[in-house]
Amino acid sequence: MGEHRDDEKELDPLCPIASVSLGAPRDFIFRHRDARGKQSLRHIEPVKLELAHGSLLLMNSPTNTFWYHSLPVRKKSSLPRINLTFRRIVVDRKK
Repeated sequence: MGEHRDDEKELDPLCPIASVSLGAPRDFIFRHRDARGKQSLRHIEPVKLELAHGSLLLMNSPTNTFWYHSLPVRKKSSLPRINLTFRRIVVDRKK
């Protein structure tokens, strides 16, 4: 999964995003929005976590506002992995 933020308009920005990892371990990388790109004026080190089998990652607000995240490809991993991600969807009741 490439570097991104979960910024879809229907997501509740104040609700945590919960992610459960099952199976093979994978790296999860956070990169601050001000440190992205070659023209960046700030040097902020990326944060790398290993998501082990059974781990739960909670991204509380405002993490998703300031930090992009990614799951780099592991070419040598032959073990299966499942990720379950939970987000709160805001329903527009005006319609």
